Amino acid sequence: VKVRGGELLGRFQTLVDPGVAIPPAITVLTGITQAMVRSAPRIEEVLARVVGFIGDAVLVGHNVRFDLRFLAAALEREGRPGLANSILDTCALARRLVREEIPDCRLHTLAQHFGAAHRPTHRALDDALATTDVLYGLMDRAAALGVLGLEDLLALPTVAGHPQFGKMALARALPRQP
Repeated sequence: VKVRGGELLGRFQTLVDPGVAIPPAITVLTGITQAMVRSAPRIEEVLARVVGFIGDAVLVGHNVRFDLRFLAAALEREGRPGLANSILDTCALARRLVREEIPDCRLHTLAQHFGAAHRPTHRALDDALATTDVLYGLMDRAAALGVLGLEDLLALPTVAGHPQFGKMALARALPRQP
């Protein structure tokens, strides 16, 4: 989904034939069967549309690097350049902002915690909509810490985003041994 300021600007959805059998565990988790993808296009057939839809938008996802590895592999196989978009992972952001309040950082848990309007179902569209709801909840939390822009939000899950990071420079000249 493409969202700006809480407004849904567009959505892109398709099943993709992975070219291999879907493991039973994935069918149980997602409800996607081999029969459902049999007539679906291969990733190579929709890759240009996916990249066009993404454009230069910030890519947001829950454990997003897992999903982006599939897209990166498809781009590489097709001899296309990788994506240069900024990436924001709601899981990493949640670990920094609400880890003490919740039992785990699963998307389902975070959606419940923030009272998301959409429920994740391990299906791309539902999970993307739930991730959007979670992102807005996390952004409210981040704003309370003084995060005012995208660069601050991107840095927050990293060590550089830790509130005490700036003080590390004070220890540079200290000896490393007794």
